[in-house]
Amino acid sequence: MLTVGGLPEDRWQDFMELRLESLKREPTAFGSSYEEEQDLPEAEWRRRMGAMLFALDDGVPVGMISYSVSDRLKTKHVAHIYSVYVRPSARRRGAGTLLLKAALDKIRDHGGVVKVQLSVNPAMRAAVSLYERGGFVSRMRLEKELLVDGKYHDLLYMEKML
Repeated sequence: MLTVGGLPEDRWQDFMELRLESLKREPTAFGSSYEEEQDLPEAEWRRRMGAMLFALDDGVPVGMISYSVSDRLKTKHVAHIYSVYVRPSARRRGAGTLLLKAALDKIRDHGGVVKVQLSVNPAMRAAVSLYERGGFVSRMRLEKELLVDGKYHDLLYMEKML
């Protein structure tokens, strides 16, 4: 059975493995690259874990999502979702839906947020569909936003009003 929650900092290597897998397996889904993150120090992995939620299958991380809420005076009503990934073995089992719902719940708990934004490669059809089912609406498509292995990829900006 899949559950969603955080991981203790001492499991930073589980997070690192999942993140690096995501960057290798789906390089056109992220603004970061495997090469940029493979040598990050332990302290950085531990720091990043604070903003992550994980889909867990018998305690083993099989998916992740990150969110942030601005602390700036003019944008503290806007949150962002990023770093969404589900291992192929856990896809089509509801992990993405559970992760998205949990992140939105955390954002609502923060208070004062009226809008959540994210970006997605429109070629990632399952991800776009997940976000649309979650109430996100496409607002803008930016062409040639990512360059991966010599090929340009667009990004679709989506948002959801809370």
